Amino acid sequence: MRLCKLMLVSIGILNFAQPVWAGRLATVAATGFSQEQLITTEGTVEAVKASLLAPQVSGSITALTVKAGDRVRRGQLLVRIDTRMASQQAMTNQAQVAAARAQLSAARQEYERKKRLHEQQYISQAALERAESDYKTAEAQTKAQLAQTGMADVQTGLHVISAPYDGIIAEVMTEQGDMAMPGKPLLSIYDPKELRIVVNVPQSQIATIKTGAAVKVIIPAAAAAERLLTAGSITILPTADQITNMVKVRLSLPLNMISVSPGMFARAMLPSTRATQQAQIYVPVSAVIKRSELTAVYVVDAQGEPRLRQVRLGRQLGENIEIVAGLQADEKVALDPIAAANFKTKTLLKK
Repeated sequence: MRLCKLMLVSIGILNFAQPVWAGRLATVAATGFSQEQLITTEGTVEAVKASLLAPQVSGSITALTVKAGDRVRRGQLLVRIDTRMASQQAMTNQAQVAAARAQLSAARQEYERKKRLHEQQYISQAALERAESDYKTAEAQTKAQLAQTGMADVQTGLHVISAPYDGIIAEVMTEQGDMAMPGKPLLSIYDPKELRIVVNVPQSQIATIKTGAAVKVIIPAAAAAERLLTAGSITILPTADQITNMVKVRLSLPLNMISVSPGMFARAMLPSTRATQQAQIYVPVSAVIKRSELTAVYVVDAQGEPRLRQVRLGRQLGENIEIVAGLQADEKVALDPIAAANFKTKTLLKK
């Protein structure tokens, strides 16, 4: 991922002082702006709460009630898997429970009868113990069968997949009639209320990040009102990727954003603790004259006389352009190079 340094001034619009008239020339003071060291990195938007929904049972999908982009409420039915086999199994288990209860009732009655006979000394102690053992075995079998029936009921409930929370269906990976398999995702859902940006930062620069400072983020594809934002908080994950040596940094976004969705490209400008660099100088683009290989501006001296001075340009920011070399801050520059040239010609003719 490309990383570079960006000035804070590039986020806003440079405001110059009102033009000043030197004689009959309109001038403006070259403006210097100090630039703060920034770590600019790119990443993507993701939802804080996002889920892949996969079944725990296999079967044919008999109902698929949503499509990608649908808003759903918590508990809303999303997918139903064929429950016929599960229903048959539940019925079988219920019948087995009934049979087990009948055997338990018979074993209990036999044990009670032989207990009375033993009290009257009509049967031996061994016969009583066999009856007691048969009764306890029937009781255990009944409990096991009840547990198995409860498990079957749970399995039947797993054939229905519902929304775990209010959200938006991000993707549907199946169709009605497909075979659902345990662990194979069918849907993905996310909560649009809370989003964040995840960017990768070289681990060599992690220690220089100002965690308590405001972070500007840009989401180019968002609506104008949500394109330039300030992150609410910075979270630096404690581990680095062993291949890229990058560390993930999470930047929280304002709640309930309308035009921002997971997967969008984003750019973040992280303030750095490194020293502030030297101020840069900007002038209006209209003040620059370009002739062949010459790039210059007319600098108006204290006597009001314009003098052509060669300069080296940097990048352009809106209607202003950076002067890398050839000009000092607060020097007066003629706004109209043509008017300045004519003014100088007229001055020379008078002399």
